[in-house]
Amino acid sequence: MKTVRIFSLIAILALVFALVPGASAGAPAGNWVSGIACQNLSATEQATITLYFYQEGSSTPALSYNDPTPIPPGGSRNYYTPSSPPGVPEGFLGSVVVASDQPLACNVNTQTTGTGSSSDPYRMATSAGFADTQTAPTMFAPQVMKNLAGTWSSYIAVQNTSNADVPVTVSYTDRNGNSLPAATETATIKAQSNKVFYQTDNTNLVNGFVGAATIDADDGVSGLAVTVNFYNSGASPDTAQFQSYNGFGGGANKLFVPRIVRNYYGYNGGLSIQNVGDTSATVTVTFNFAGNTYTYNSGSIAPGAALALYAPNITELNPVDALNVTQRFGSAVIQASSGDSVVAIVNEDNRGGSGVPAERIGQGSTYNAIPDGSQTDTVFFAQVTRKAGIVFSGGFQVANSTGTAGTCDISYNADTGANESGVPLPAN
Repeated sequence: MKTVRIFSLIAILALVFALVPGASAGAPAGNWVSGIACQNLSATEQATITLYFYQEGSSTPALSYNDPTPIPPGGSRNYYTPSSPPGVPEGFLGSVVVASDQPLACNVNTQTTGTGSSSDPYRMATSAGFADTQTAPTMFAPQVMKNLAGTWSSYIAVQNTSNADVPVTVSYTDRNGNSLPAATETATIKAQSNKVFYQTDNTNLVNGFVGAATIDADDGVSGLAVTVNFYNSGASPDTAQFQSYNGFGGGANKLFVPRIVRNYYGYNGGLSIQNVGDTSATVTVTFNFAGNTYTYNSGSIAPGAALALYAPNITELNPVDALNVTQRFGSAVIQASSGDSVVAIVNEDNRGGSGVPAERIGQGSTYNAIPDGSQTDTVFFAQVTRKAGIVFSGGFQVANSTGTAGTCDISYNADTGANESGVPLPAN
């Protein structure tokens, strides 16, 4: 039996979008492409995979690609839509379904073809693929924006993973918990295809809007996969931030945040915490920096609303600034009030400052906080880079979610000489 992995993929090829101030803007400016990385999670069996590319608005694949080379056990495969797989249509914008006879983990890079120069900076973000079991008829997006501070906006890509057309409704709540019925958007999405909702095109969202969105399949049954991209203006390297996260099919009473930073070599973190329950909720966030704990208690968060926290503005974290800069990264636990359910994303970006190297300004990333109950003793990373293209390097952070110190082993499928064993993981 084939194991299907489904994810939303925004791939904009050979199309240039001009942002026009004060007018409908659509996609952010630039020539956009995608990279796809898939890892075979089987330790013993090779994986045969097929990729189905669906143009936005079409339920017929624009390309079905049977990869002739199976992925070895534990190995990975990378695709880059301008050149691989062969046959991706010019100007393609849509979604992809990846089918395999073995379990897979996939991620998607959405990126410009920038040269890294001051006039054409790199812009790139990564989101995880959706397993077929992770889709849901209701999805939550904790952070969406329209011209926030005049430069930050977002778009929501919604994929219908069912085999029938499905009407979908996108509703918005502002930062104060007010629902915005006039801004509600609806569309019928073709089977397996997608629809992109650009907040800049929603005339009923005011400029400066920041809030949350809820995406519903109107039949209450069909599975949706949602990816949100938000971005700065990209007018210069300083404003090149482009960040992605996955929508959530449900929340939890407790969430783990493996990495958050404050004034860390110019990088700062933030949290957007959405209440996905039916009643108002509060959260307690316990931060851990260099073995020190700091506690933040929120006010009331209305149903559907999101609380936005920016690390430099959290008073309880002021003592972190006295730590050596090498220690200003840590972890956190988000605990909702009894019986309540929340989701959260974690942002990190570099907006410059005294002594910050110019090449770091404009970088950013986002990931989904991890619900209690889903932590595990084995984690897979579908894509890890070191000086790829002599430019791109990655990293990962591992958090111990228990009160007992432990260790972990790290294996790199493409470079076993780099493997590590017995890496210490302090309690919490």
